Amino acid sequence: MTHRQSRLINRSIESKSILLGLLLLATFNQVAADEPMLHQPVIQQKQQALVWVTGWRDGPLMQTPRSGSAAVAIEGVIHVIGGVDGKGFLRSSEYIRVGEQGNLSEWHLGSRLNTERGFFSAVRYKNFVYVVGGGQGEHGKILLDSVERAEILPDGTLGEWSVEQFKLNTKRRCTKVAVIGDHLYAFGGFGGILLDSVERAEILPDGTLDEWLVLTDTMLLARYIHGVKKVQNRIYMIGGHDKEKGVGITDVEWSQEDSEGWLEPWQLSNPLQMGRYGLAAVQHGDYLYAMGGLDGAAYLDSIEKAKINRDGSLNAWEFTTPLQSPREGGSTLLVNDMLYIIGGTNLTGYKRSIEYAKFNKQGDIGYWTTAAEAAAKNAERERKQAQRKILPNEAVVVTHLQAARYSYLAVRRDDGLSAWLAGPVTDLPMGARIQFPNGVVMRNFFSKELKRNFPVIMFVGELRVVEDKK
Repeated sequence: MTHRQSRLINRSIESKSILLGLLLLATFNQVAADEPMLHQPVIQQKQQALVWVTGWRDGPLMQTPRSGSAAVAIEGVIHVIGGVDGKGFLRSSEYIRVGEQGNLSEWHLGSRLNTERGFFSAVRYKNFVYVVGGGQGEHGKILLDSVERAEILPDGTLGEWSVEQFKLNTKRRCTKVAVIGDHLYAFGGFGGILLDSVERAEILPDGTLDEWLVLTDTMLLARYIHGVKKVQNRIYMIGGHDKEKGVGITDVEWSQEDSEGWLEPWQLSNPLQMGRYGLAAVQHGDYLYAMGGLDGAAYLDSIEKAKINRDGSLNAWEFTTPLQSPREGGSTLLVNDMLYIIGGTNLTGYKRSIEYAKFNKQGDIGYWTTAAEAAAKNAERERKQAQRKILPNEAVVVTHLQAARYSYLAVRRDDGLSAWLAGPVTDLPMGARIQFPNGVVMRNFFSKELKRNFPVIMFVGELRVVEDKK
């Protein structure tokens, strides 16, 4: 800078202030354009004290509703891949960028898989993302054994997907995957029967996979639509589906690598408080979380957490902040200490949503906000709870068949229409008038306990006795 320029600057403090203000305004406008303020979390301000709210914030909607999709996070970019949109299985993927404060961009379309794929898992290893197994076709009856791989590009997006040479030994729908060491593992799933087997393939230096090997040691239980989470060199299997009884299971088991790089024999840990399948699992700090799912009769909004001990065992599970709405088939990711749950399905349909929250020191889920917004959020929660107390359906019990986990009821409405329900075990006499919520409809359901086929039956989470109308 010349002496003359220096004198001009010294004489132009006011002009400099104006210029600085314009630059700041332009910078603010650019940030607002790149990261919509609508999706920015509340940042603590010195002039206004913030309060903790148990709950979730809403982010921008995905372009496509998705359940049974796979999700990975790559340096602040969340990718959601494939899945089901309620009409069919998907090849498409989309991604969203996460800012340092958790603020979200809009969703953008990503690279497409080589085949439609739902009910599968994805995992990142170094500079690649892998998707494994899954299903397609009517109700996912076409089982997949293929594996696809995409390179991570410098901007965090994914390159084109390529099909790996080596396939799984067993076709697996709803298998769960994890990388331990330099091996890609596939745990359980459905391959014509529920599977307790584990396969693994070595990841070679160029990112391709060696042949898959079926491990000699199986898991303690067959696992299907279960939750899986890797914590350091340990792997946890959480919940799943009991096909015999049509309910979620509570069992949790875990293993870890031994000194030679093989999984040690599986061992049970403390069970969930509630059986659940189609759940999502995540780890934060010293806690594991089991989120949502189905218990067999109803979609769940509950979340359980368990503290991880130094020896790998788990403390007893306890309930924490629930989801905003019941769902199964959603994906969860942790990015920059922010928890995201994406997509899924429930009685209202397939979801496009992404919801996010943080953790407090006790490991519970919520966020910091102003007192006014907290009051509005609590009022909204009370309103929804009051709505849930109203059950929309009413009928009279005509037949009652008892099984270990369900009461099977033939009911008749006042307009003469009849239907079969399966609900919580309860002692209901013939002629009892009940109310019940909408539930999960299953066709051609065969109860092995009753040795009976139900052409159409609805599983419900509550049966409430009411006074008979006179």
